[in-house]
Amino acid sequence: ASFAVAVHVAVLSPPPRLDVAGAANTWPPQRCRSARRAGTSVTAKSSMRRLVTAVQLGMAASLSAQRAQLLDKLKATPAGASISQEFALRAEGKGSPHRASLKRIFDEQKPTRVTFYRDSAAWCPYCQKLWMLLEEKQINYDVQLINMRSYGEKPQSFTSKVPGGFLPALELDGQMWTESLDIMAMLDDTFPEVPTLPPRDSDEFQRARALLQLERKLFRVWCDYVFRGGWGSKRQFESCLDEVDGALAKTSGPWFLESEGPGIVDLQYVSHVERMAASVAYWKGDTLRGGRWKHIDAWFEAFEQRPSYSASRSDWYTHANDIPPQYGNGVDDGSKEQQTIRRALDGGDAAWRLPLPPLSSSDAPSDKLQPGWGAFEQDAPYEAAYHVLENLENVARFAARGAGKEGGWSFMRPDRARLADPYAKPAEGVVLEKVQEALLVIGACLVGDCDTSVDVSSLKALDESMRNDIRASLAYVRDRVGVPRD
Repeated sequence: ASFAVAVHVAVLSPPPRLDVAGAANTWPPQRCRSARRAGTSVTAKSSMRRLVTAVQLGMAASLSAQRAQLLDKLKATPAGASISQEFALRAEGKGSPHRASLKRIFDEQKPTRVTFYRDSAAWCPYCQKLWMLLEEKQINYDVQLINMRSYGEKPQSFTSKVPGGFLPALELDGQMWTESLDIMAMLDDTFPEVPTLPPRDSDEFQRARALLQLERKLFRVWCDYVFRGGWGSKRQFESCLDEVDGALAKTSGPWFLESEGPGIVDLQYVSHVERMAASVAYWKGDTLRGGRWKHIDAWFEAFEQRPSYSASRSDWYTHANDIPPQYGNGVDDGSKEQQTIRRALDGGDAAWRLPLPPLSSSDAPSDKLQPGWGAFEQDAPYEAAYHVLENLENVARFAARGAGKEGGWSFMRPDRARLADPYAKPAEGVVLEKVQEALLVIGACLVGDCDTSVDVSSLKALDESMRNDIRASLAYVRDRVGVPRD
């Protein structure tokens, strides 16, 4: 209907003028005399093109002005000012760790000898432990982001260096290394200032080796339980957790060895135990935390105080979707508890509806079963708004894939992520413009200005078909928000 009106006005009227603010001025509907001449069709088409272009420019300028106003207001808040400062520090390789950091400088007097190749979404468990080690040892490093096979093709520039395309990979002084545990041990030898392994000739080192073997056992019984579900697999998994909990009980602190911070043994465990906690809840209805394994609880709580872990950890919704293409689908337990937790994590509880309940009092399973996020709650809406508003065009184009064309990335390919589609094509034109408007409204609502900062009249006037396209686009981006990538 809007396009039909634009065509009608374009034939009858000259294009609108744009004022300084970019908004289209009104103009009288006087008839264009040239429409009566022989060149009517050419003149009308030219006039229509000018009008449509001018209206689009006006809408873009209006959106840009509203976005700039919201960003300015956001940056004036304490949370917004802190986020802006963090962005500036991140560009210099400083500040707190973040998945968007492409370089890290801990000591400006030392050269950067390390290039760290990790997955672009920050969902690879083997990349996570190496990332944390670099942070804990405070080694200067650069980052190159590479797709995991589940999410997209790997660039030839990487596969020429690492023929198998394995992640993580690390380049030290021009030499390439693969296999996360080998890399961590090599880095501990090369940069000994912050040791993460005991001396090789000590009894403590032999204990570390035994603990690493126990981690492999835990990994095997977890796979048996979650992905195969054989008889007795739950008992074997829980028995192994008892062993792990007992090993943690033998030290005076929260870590596997007597140390001030996490060592290689802790890092080897944490990325997979994190995924175990999510997977046994989602597919089995079990809770790994808050139960009988008190020392594992204390170990997790100690990790949650470390910036390296805060920056790299994921939530359970992310793991429920990033585990299947990497390991295969879990086997549903089918119990009432399991089905309740799965529905909740898939979007069926109050944690998925506005207004969000406070974490401290929420009864939503998505909130109650995932401890350790409370420290982020206060600033989370501002950070989300900041990212959406700063990257509005890119976020809108990504979202508009929901109303566009699928690329078929995961069709008949269980090894590829269901929610990934690098070849999808976004909707264009009016749909894309309205998705931007809707995201602008969301940004305003996140910072508490839902009723005052943006004009929603054009969104309210959309017909049902266009509304469905906008809904599909917003649902598309909502379902693909992943932690810590986004």
